[in-house]
Amino acid sequence: MLEKLKKIFNSNQSQNIESSSIIGRKTNQEDCFYISESKNNQRLVFVADGVGGHSHGEFASNKTVEIFNEAFSHISEKEIIPDFLRNTVYQAARAVLEQGNQDNEYKNCGTTISGFFITGNAYYTINIGDSRVYLWNCQTLCRETHDHSIVQQLIDSGQITEAEAFTHPKRNIMTSAIGQDLAMMKIDIQGPRNLEHGDILMAFSDGVHDALTDEQIFQIVKHYQNTQGLADALTTAAYNAGGKDNITAVIYRFFE
Repeated sequence: MLEKLKKIFNSNQSQNIESSSIIGRKTNQEDCFYISESKNNQRLVFVADGVGGHSHGEFASNKTVEIFNEAFSHISEKEIIPDFLRNTVYQAARAVLEQGNQDNEYKNCGTTISGFFITGNAYYTINIGDSRVYLWNCQTLCRETHDHSIVQQLIDSGQITEAEAFTHPKRNIMTSAIGQDLAMMKIDIQGPRNLEHGDILMAFSDGVHDALTDEQIFQIVKHYQNTQGLADALTTAAYNAGGKDNITAVIYRFFE
């Protein structure tokens, strides 16, 4: 079902931010995303792709957005950004785990989180799981995050290629997620990295890159780099390519 959903806490998007989230061919929407207000020349953007089925993944992704929204609303100018991101992740993870302890039906629910924290003309990335952040720098498409997944481990060890990973039967098995044991959860935070005028940061749930290769994403971004409509173009292309998952794309264009 190519139904557009807007799951967002702060909806007054500026001209340089756009988003698209569709249920796709699943029966419920477990993707959620967050676009913060601009505060102290800072902004937080991420996607959260819930796992667990029976709406439990939806609980995990929405709870994570809720907790980050509350935390960002109280962020100070002196906050150390990696510490803020890490501490808020643990807060969300404890909340998801607590729900599982209270109700066995939620025992194995969880969510990815993948996005970026903009501060002035720089950004940090955060990633847990197999959602992704990409950067378009007006010429090239760069994958800014590293998947926490079985197939990524196989790629890293040289056992399979990127092309083989695209159709691997274990491609959707994650090795880290909000909702697993805290001692096992891996959090990747990178930065700061500089932004140049015209750069585009993109946060995707795996519904985008499970259906589209990096080359296909490159061709779409190249076509839409100077116009609105990129988020819709990506989610629609992923759906039309046969994507079976929920599909979410959030786009941020940097203009000085």
